[in-house]
Amino acid sequence: MSTSPDQSKPESEWGRTEGTRFRPMAATTGLVALVTLRELARRRGALALATLLPLTFYLVRLETHWTAIRLLSIGLGWATATLALFTQVSSRSVDRRLAVSGARPASLLLGRYLAVLGLGWILGLLYSGLVLATIGDELTHPGAVPVMLLLTATVATPLGSLAAALVPRDLEGALLLLSVMAVQVLVDPSEGWTRVLPLWSTRELASVVVENLGPETADYLHRGLAHGVAMTVLLTTASWAVGVLRLRTVRLPAPSPAGPAYS
Repeated sequence: MSTSPDQSKPESEWGRTEGTRFRPMAATTGLVALVTLRELARRRGALALATLLPLTFYLVRLETHWTAIRLLSIGLGWATATLALFTQVSSRSVDRRLAVSGARPASLLLGRYLAVLGLGWILGLLYSGLVLATIGDELTHPGAVPVMLLLTATVATPLGSLAAALVPRDLEGALLLLSVMAVQVLVDPSEGWTRVLPLWSTRELASVVVENLGPETADYLHRGLAHGVAMTVLLTTASWAVGVLRLRTVRLPAPSPAGPAYS
């Protein structure tokens, strides 16, 4: 049986409506991501310091490769989170004006999130190549290095966005992130309470990279990946909710018609 025109018309109109809504949102998201990357490129000094910090940690402890790997991953997490922090703090006033003018908060937040995440992944891949080229022969599972660094950047991006939502300025946010990373480095990851730390997964995956864990390798890998994914979802949801709440627009009621004048 053929579908009647009356039944197919609403479905086709609904599809066109959804496509019409999606295209401007995707265009806005892409434009915001591009502008964010350009803004970061203009801040060459801050960008260079943030991206070279993991390299400094790595080179200083290169003679003990197990420590160098852990410091590199934590340094990459701090750099990515700090870039997300700077991006969110510097764009607050612009995003508010864009939201008032009609831009969707989801497009603004997603565009900046994707820009920092992409930059963090690029840094993670570059540092993975450096590690494999310098100490790859000394690692137990060198193939896990890209997984560890990419997951670290993925978790650190919403962590920086959430820090930006909790503090008024980027200086306080950078100190907050530095404190989190310092605790991450100093504590013993075998203690149960350390699982609340955002980059606990990085320490687990670093153990897979540098230690001969035998039959426990799969358990370490599974715990690290599961914790990283769960923490990414949790931090992204929290930063997303706070960001949308900040960018919400308050619609004023329409003025009521003038009533009769009384003497």
